[in-house]
Amino acid sequence: MARTLNQKLTEAGYQMLGQQNETEELILSLLKTKDTRYLKAIPFLIYTHNPDLDKIIAKTKHKDLFAEIVGITKKIFNEERIRKELPSIYQKNKKTNFNYEEFKQEFELQKRRQEKPSLWLDKEKFHAERNLHLWLSYIFTRKEREIIEKIINEKLLTKTEYEYYSRRAKKKLNAIIHLQELGRAVVPLSPRMEGK
Repeated sequence: MARTLNQKLTEAGYQMLGQQNETEELILSLLKTKDTRYLKAIPFLIYTHNPDLDKIIAKTKHKDLFAEIVGITKKIFNEERIRKELPSIYQKNKKTNFNYEEFKQEFELQKRRQEKPSLWLDKEKFHAERNLHLWLSYIFTRKEREIIEKIINEKLLTKTEYEYYSRRAKKKLNAIIHLQELGRAVVPLSPRMEGK
């Protein structure tokens, strides 16, 4: 059973699950284990998948346990300024079984992991744009680059900019298009010098 839950957590893994019912069933399975390692996943699953908590409350035999975890989740959401309405669940046994900080740390870790790809993509976009500006600076003057940027952003050109573009920048752009094959053929070759 532990292996199945590990597998499900990896799939969910906290990553997107296909169906809301799958998330609810997973949370019910996690509650059955009463194992803190698995229970720490529940706040993040609630955050990412919006399961029907009322349905879980109705189905679970571990209502006090779930009530405590929902209480922890509310506190995490409040501290993280996450706006999600969570139901208030009556808890017969008010005794706290869990270390709140462990749950919060696990939540923050999973949230960072989820956000990492977008940070990576932002970094990639930044490097691509920087490289583009570098390559453009080898061929085009600053004014030509500004005009090209205006054209890409569909901004209107002044008459002077239009004439400048037609006379100089457009010719360079056409040369780039037509010289691609030559560039691919020449760049890999090693030039030889006289006397060697």
